[in-house]
Amino acid sequence: MYLLLPVFMPMKVFKILSLFLLIASFGVPSHAQQKIGFVSSQAVIALLPVTKKANEELAEMQTKFLAQSQQMQAEMKAKLDGLVAQNEAGSLSENMKLLGQQEITQMQQDLNDHNQQSQETLTKRRSVLFKPIFKQVNEAIQTVAKDEGYDIVLDIDNGGLRYGKAMYNLTQEVLISLGVNMDNIPEPTTE
Repeated sequence: MYLLLPVFMPMKVFKILSLFLLIASFGVPSHAQQKIGFVSSQAVIALLPVTKKANEELAEMQTKFLAQSQQMQAEMKAKLDGLVAQNEAGSLSENMKLLGQQEITQMQQDLNDHNQQSQETLTKRRSVLFKPIFKQVNEAIQTVAKDEGYDIVLDIDNGGLRYGKAMYNLTQEVLISLGVNMDNIPEPTTE
């Protein structure tokens, strides 16, 4: 039997459908039921204290880079304003105009390079800071799933689940296993 897929079916939907078809193809005996749970990894990550610390570090870096960029822009504007004023006063030779234009062009290039390098530095630092967080959350999800006897745990944040009964939501259990104080944190909902 051939499975004809509509051309318009997104790859993510196809992968999810394939996963469920694979699970169904194992022929689970009728008396055995699989225990399936779901978790919001984004909610878990957002509520971790280490995430707040990482975001604060990134915000400090971004503020520093922005201040440097604004300083470079101010210097470029001051140089340009000076050239315009000299030109209007008639005290700017053609050679000085050309040199001024070249200097402004170089300043603009330096600014663009600085902004690009700043963005790359932030991206690399974000990766360094969040890689262990993602690993920690993934390990916690696996631990909770094994300890509570779940056969499958889906992540509602990656498009793998659009509906689920709240009784199967493991987000709070994962947060608790990571030591997050659950006082004053609303229960996540998916219904």
